[in-house]
Amino acid sequence: MTVSSVPPRRAGGRPRSARAHEAILQAAVDELIERGFSATTIEGIAARAGVARTTVYRHWSSLPQLCMDALEHLHEPLPPPPCRSLPEDLVFLLQALRHLLTATRIGQLVPQLAAEARLHPDLSRTYWNDYLARGSSAFAVVLHRGVAQSLIRPDLDVELVIDLLTGPLFKRCLWQLETSDQDLTAIVDTVLAGLAPSSP
Repeated sequence: MTVSSVPPRRAGGRPRSARAHEAILQAAVDELIERGFSATTIEGIAARAGVARTTVYRHWSSLPQLCMDALEHLHEPLPPPPCRSLPEDLVFLLQALRHLLTATRIGQLVPQLAAEARLHPDLSRTYWNDYLARGSSAFAVVLHRGVAQSLIRPDLDVELVIDLLTGPLFKRCLWQLETSDQDLTAIVDTVLAGLAPSSP
């Protein structure tokens, strides 16, 4: 093989298909944030990503499947708590959740997910499984540790307690209300007061 017949070496970096895959996911997220689920289209995503519609369909068979993968693409787990006191760990997790809801791209999608949950149950279920359920596990670990340390009563409904802890934060974020560290501490103190073990 002569020098002139040697095929040109591909530029370094990710393969073209991987780059296109990433660009489409990023474009899908941008479209969902700006337009909402009902107005998002394959055509709009393809145009924003700079690819053809056929390229999008080569990676995803449908718009709902692409949207669900876009949500998964944004997954950002809560950091593990520092294992200090029970109230401190719960406040730490609420602070991390506040950051997720107010300073990340998935947080920008939460109001739309809440508004369109009934119309898009698959997307709502993906958000629940990939974000709320996973994030709740961190709260559950801390609460179970509190039970083991006899700091809270053993008959608690963990999922209900997590709802009590995180519900005010979700409500404030949906209505774009500020939530201070003092507010988070007050939430934790109020909930834990109702979970104190009964006196013998």
